[in-house]
Amino acid sequence: MLNNEPVEASSAIKPGQDHDILIEKLTFGGAGLGSINGQKIFVPGAIPGQKVKVRIVKNKGSYLDAKVVQVLSRAIEEIQPRCSHFHDCGGCTWQNLPYNKQIDYKENIVRETLEHLTPVDDELRKQLPGRVLRIIPSPQVFHYRNKLELSFGYQHMRAEEKNGKRIYFDENPSIGFHQSGNWETVLPVSECHLYDEQIGVLLQDVNRFMQDTKLPVYNPKTHKGMLRSLLLRRGVQTEEHMIAFVVKARKKELEPLFQHFMRFAGRSGLSSLQVIENHSVSDRPEDPVVHTLVGKPTVTERLFDLEFEISPFSFFQTNTLAAEKLYKAIADGADLSPRDTVLDAYCGMGTIGQYLARYCDKVIGVESHPTAIDDALKSAGKNRISNITFYKGRTEQVLHNQLKHGGKYAFDVIVVDPPRPGLHPKAREAILAHAPKKIVYVSCNTSTFARDLGEFLKGGYELRTVQPVDLFPHTAHIETVAVLQKK
Repeated sequence: MLNNEPVEASSAIKPGQDHDILIEKLTFGGAGLGSINGQKIFVPGAIPGQKVKVRIVKNKGSYLDAKVVQVLSRAIEEIQPRCSHFHDCGGCTWQNLPYNKQIDYKENIVRETLEHLTPVDDELRKQLPGRVLRIIPSPQVFHYRNKLELSFGYQHMRAEEKNGKRIYFDENPSIGFHQSGNWETVLPVSECHLYDEQIGVLLQDVNRFMQDTKLPVYNPKTHKGMLRSLLLRRGVQTEEHMIAFVVKARKKELEPLFQHFMRFAGRSGLSSLQVIENHSVSDRPEDPVVHTLVGKPTVTERLFDLEFEISPFSFFQTNTLAAEKLYKAIADGADLSPRDTVLDAYCGMGTIGQYLARYCDKVIGVESHPTAIDDALKSAGKNRISNITFYKGRTEQVLHNQLKHGGKYAFDVIVVDPPRPGLHPKAREAILAHAPKKIVYVSCNTSTFARDLGEFLKGGYELRTVQPVDLFPHTAHIETVAVLQKK
């Protein structure tokens, strides 16, 4: 039945039931939105205009979660996705939508999120969507990623009970991506249209390498095996490439095998070949041991006239050309004068602060990750930027101690670029205590930005503009740059 036909009362809708609905719009996070008897239903993987048969997964009372069982009819604007793995991989959400439609939906999602989630009174909340500017599209729609991580694993994994013990049988060692909700196995991939166009050739090389060496692939259940992941980085503007094999093995075990890894050294443009030890349960090593077999331990990338050395686990915006658009939006929003002192909170490698340093008197960067601070200091020296200083520590702690209000610096503009959870409450308090004339809030999560925005609006600031920037075509991720002015 379609959503305009009578159905049972919403309280009687239970997990496991199938319903036919029309998808009306896209929502924050990328799910399609439909309704059953007036009750909202969120359907990941569906797009507006599709009629779909869905299976109810959860009844949350005020809304329903469901999954697509069958697409009954396509949307008028639906297109054929370029990648053969689109329906299985999960890395791309909207590759079956034209790009101009993707960015229109993203812009509208920002408006609706601010209007519905910002914790202020209704009258003020209704004004917020009008502050959202037209979205800045990505200069590249495909092959824009400068970083890609693939997992070694097994296409299938089964288990049997023997003598009271669970025995795992690994089948079809592969390289590819973990699918959402199924982290035990790996979906083999032969292409990726978000990364470099040569990814298919590289994957053929890796598969031959696996067949030739017969190195054991890591099993996340038993924690045995050697090959864990393959990390790829490229300098889009320098044409440098890095290949890093992440393995569970000590140097003495690896040394006889280094010659096997060296077969990748002849790849065109390869400036760095690395083998990285990871002995932890986590996929991301806490204290990685890096062996550089060829070239240097980094790849060089340029943003504007600045150069940055990027190590395997450095945070660097994954869309280089769109990052320049983002940083230009930050500088335009900050509208700095040569006398201004700027705080760059959650600064990472210091890329934003180093770009802004040309427009102001001084920049103070704060970052909690020690290796990011090391990278920031090196790149600032390389770029000959003398008016930037870095503090190591959590933003909320540094702003309450070394950089507290009334201390060494009076910040005219504070730029924050927090992770997805948004600002720590104590960080918000410290920023309000400093009372800068302007706050530039860079967000990768509009819902947590809306929460923080409410506190700043109550604390004496007004929202001037929100500039969406698309750094992640074919996904639901949205980056925004918001400018708040002191009243």
